[in-house]
Amino acid sequence: MCARRALIAFLVLLTVTMLHAQQADPVIDWIRNHAVPLKTPEAANGFDDMRPLKPLIGQARIVSLGEATHGSREFFQLKHRMLEFLATEMGFTIFSIEANLPEAYRLNDYVLEGKGDPAQLLRGMYFWTWDTEEVLAMIHWMREFNQSGKGRVQFTGFDMQTPTVAASIVRDFTARYDAPFMTDLDQARKISETANANVGPAFGVATGTFPVSRAAGKKVRYSGYIKTEAVTRGFAGLWWRVDGPSGVLAFDNMQSRGVTGTTDWARYTIELTVDASVKSINFGALLPGDGTAWFDGLTIELDGEPFTDASVMDLDFESASPVGFFTGGAGYRVAIDTSVARSGKQSLRMQSMGSLQPNTPAATSPTDAAARWKAVVSHLDERRAGYRMAGAPERDIEWAVQNARVVLQAMQMSAGQVTRDQSMANNVKWILDQNPGAKIVLWAHNGHVATGGFPYETMGTALRRTYGREMAVFGFSFNQGSFQAIPQGGGVLKTFTVPPAPPGSLDATLASAGLPLFALDLRASPEWFRQARRSRQIGAVYPEGAPYALMSDVVPAEVYDAVLFVDETTVARKNPGR
Repeated sequence: MCARRALIAFLVLLTVTMLHAQQADPVIDWIRNHAVPLKTPEAANGFDDMRPLKPLIGQARIVSLGEATHGSREFFQLKHRMLEFLATEMGFTIFSIEANLPEAYRLNDYVLEGKGDPAQLLRGMYFWTWDTEEVLAMIHWMREFNQSGKGRVQFTGFDMQTPTVAASIVRDFTARYDAPFMTDLDQARKISETANANVGPAFGVATGTFPVSRAAGKKVRYSGYIKTEAVTRGFAGLWWRVDGPSGVLAFDNMQSRGVTGTTDWARYTIELTVDASVKSINFGALLPGDGTAWFDGLTIELDGEPFTDASVMDLDFESASPVGFFTGGAGYRVAIDTSVARSGKQSLRMQSMGSLQPNTPAATSPTDAAARWKAVVSHLDERRAGYRMAGAPERDIEWAVQNARVVLQAMQMSAGQVTRDQSMANNVKWILDQNPGAKIVLWAHNGHVATGGFPYETMGTALRRTYGREMAVFGFSFNQGSFQAIPQGGGVLKTFTVPPAPPGSLDATLASAGLPLFALDLRASPEWFRQARRSRQIGAVYPEGAPYALMSDVVPAEVYDAVLFVDETTVARKNPGR
């Protein structure tokens, strides 16, 4: 009995000590003292708790709202509430979402004039990510707001991944005002339709994020086994990229020594030094070519010491899905192969879809399609005066030219000429240019609104270069809970649930403040927020059985002006009009 009492007393003392240590943590104290607690993520609850955000937003012309998943109800509700606040209290007049530009504009006819069925128009934006009850509720609010006399807010989109509707808009305009150009335009449409203009990079890739704190200032030796079959164009290889405050610090993708042809298993190695100023590290395997490649037995050494933390990633690909890696690529199938392995029972296979149907004609090159549509844009642009003389309204001319740009952007993305994020930034600028003096609210993933910190130049980085401090960026973070996503490796949309974020991460540290929902201005934050911190950055796919997957290193105060934190999320709900 005495031993039991002593144990209980010890546990009580330990708990009190831990709580005291947590309470004494200066970072957590700073969060508590500077957080703006929000009473609810739901709209129609007044603005008393949100008004402290006004000094943060100030005179910004752009407010960007991110998200740490594409499928969390509270994130979507909170964005709705932010739009309600910004439109009602701060004079914002445009909303724009990470969805295809012309398809999104169809909803503008509903929110401004009540035309169409909003549930069906929402479905017409293609992606399940926006086809939800929460987004539909926001659209209904926008319509009611526009009818109320309190203000006016438009619904727009800035993405460009699917060019079909845009090309049809250009054709309709051309048929009416430029009939002699129809033959050239139809040829351009045919070429773009057969070109590979799907979502994602035009190569197979597996991308992992490596913990910055483990590698900073060290020499990395990254090795792995590769086997190939019929790689007659391009190559298969490993890759490693180190990014710093001003861009790429080190990069190797084996382009000059990539694996080609048909080869048996062989080991390949990348060696480079990670500068101490590193902000993010991404690595993996890739196949920018035809044929098939298998990857297995990856190893990482830091200053000669093996990296063996299996909780971060499965370097042997023995799990049911490629744990710790995002996989994909337009025209490629990337998945675990249970029939081919160098070690263990499995490997990662990348296969060009073209190699699955060797007797079909080769698709038109996206480069050719981009060249054709560049000529279309130039033609339309140069003929503006003629279109005016033919009676075309200025708005219709501009709309046709912009839709031609959308098709061009899709082709350029597929050809690897221009990134999706750069095109989205250009489209946001176009929307603002058409509405001088307007203020816009952007809805996208954290990885697009952030002003850096990802293995590509983000939309936010490009917009910051153009608009500077006229933009306020809100990143989103959560500690635990549910969201919807597609299982990595394929499957149907399903609910995933993750436990509390790991200690030391941005998400866990924010959760330690003990506030379920709050905003936090990071512009004058302490040094802790100016160093790389792990944070969940979950997109449209998620690996099964991986509670801490897709955590990336970000420097919070450098990539966001503020963060909106939700302690626990639930899954977004389906569009009731489905």
